Amino acid sequence: MLAVLLGIELLPLAHAAPESAFKERFYNAELIAKVRIASVHRMVDQALSEPGMTAIKGYVYAGVTQKVWRGPAGNLVAFRLSLDACQQKLHSGETYLIFARTDADGRLELMDCSDAVEEGQAASLLAQLNRDSQG
Repeated sequence: MLAVLLGIELLPLAHAAPESAFKERFYNAELIAKVRIASVHRMVDQALSEPGMTAIKGYVYAGVTQKVWRGPAGNLVAFRLSLDACQQKLHSGETYLIFARTDADGRLELMDCSDAVEEGQAASLLAQLNRDSQG
């Protein structure tokens, strides 16, 4: 209903969650941006790590924004994705459409795998976001 009031039509994507999940992600995101991943860093769980064994609890991604639809319009962005939320690792050099929220400590994070859509799978959604941003 709110999408109609705002003139937004969210289109379902192949290999993605149903349209209702996209709508929810769209409205809950504090940052919606097309981001090219520049570097990937591990989030280490110090409590579970032992000498010779590092326990990884997720990844911090740093990237260059190519387009921002919602949120701060800076050129660089960093966000987190825990392994509890998503077992898939994003790849350096690849471009993703991300839907990020701020955690309790003020850091951007993705809530699950579907919050990062590979550019090749996001064509319809990117086109719709671009049309809506032009008026």
